[in-house]
Amino acid sequence: MYSATIRPKVEKMFDDLRSKANVIIAEANSSNDAVNRIAQLVSSETTSRSKTILSDMLFDMNDCLMKTAFFSDVAKQNKFAELNLRQEILSKYQFTSNTSVDYKEAARIVQSLKVGGGALVVGGIAEIGVVLIAGLSLSSLVPVPVSILVIAAVGAALVDYLVVEPSRNKKSFAQAVDKHLAEAQQQFLDWIDAVENYYNRRVEEIKRIL
Repeated sequence: MYSATIRPKVEKMFDDLRSKANVIIAEANSSNDAVNRIAQLVSSETTSRSKTILSDMLFDMNDCLMKTAFFSDVAKQNKFAELNLRQEILSKYQFTSNTSVDYKEAARIVQSLKVGGGALVVGGIAEIGVVLIAGLSLSSLVPVPVSILVIAAVGAALVDYLVVEPSRNKKSFAQAVDKHLAEAQQQFLDWIDAVENYYNRRVEEIKRIL
């Protein structure tokens, strides 16, 4: 999967986010303030980086596809280009950076679905559950922006810290955030795999009509 190729870049991105999150935790006056600032930071960073990663990924996959025997015919290459699969994917796997998010609501829903075993299908991959972000309910039929998956994971840290964790201090809070950043990192890689699976599925559908 393509995610294996970009794993080092993703790991570096989340290592940097952990470092910035620790600074926020040390400086914040309250856990709520820290969670809000961290979630906004992570959302902004992952949204920005995911745009670059997806763009590079689609370029590489298209380049490899055009070198296959099926597309040795220039006419097929032109017809494929006219369908603009790249734009279709960019439209479906949209990018959003939320600045006003109900993190407590996201955290509450994530926690309840973890307990209840709920699942959200993201591009064909089972994920953690339906998440309400800024009052918007996301259907399991809609590809979900990676920033929302990440916010859900970080939002769940609020539940662990304020509800599950009996001893509230900055050290335990940092551990909770670190745990959920690890989850968010894996979700980011799963999201990349979901996009790749969608691309491959659509290519096979398109080849049948060319």
